Amino acid sequence: MRDSRRRPVLLLGGLFALEACTGPSGELSAQDAAGVWKGSGGGRVEFDDDGTFTMSGIPRSAIEFSFIDPPPGQGNLSGRGEWNLRGDDRSGTIAMRFAAAGSFSDGPASTLLQVEEAGNRPKLYFDTNPDKGYGYTIRR
Repeated sequence: MRDSRRRPVLLLGGLFALEACTGPSGELSAQDAAGVWKGSGGGRVEFDDDGTFTMSGIPRSAIEFSFIDPPPGQGNLSGRGEWNLRGDDRSGTIAMRFAAAGSFSDGPASTLLQVEEAGNRPKLYFDTNPDKGYGYTIRR
């Protein structure tokens, strides 16, 4: 005879495991996002309180751009532009619109950063591959 008291525990454990595999685990406010974020290999993104950003040292392969091909060439990207949260007061997504300068001298471009972790040590990532959980990550 089976012990039916174990089923709720297994179901609850399965739900926690499923939640852990579904992607971003939080949202940030604009105040949480403002500041300097760094990634491996010297990548850096600085979000200013006025809605602008500067970026340098981000691997070209780390970013998937909306509606255009990535800038030509090899190496790392640099640029500046405007940023905002995709949502009202808090969001799991930051939209970045690059000005026509730096690596983007051929014209403006845009991309998204997703929140991988919120809390005391937040982490953001450039989502480059839908079959892979996360792309290039940066931390504050």
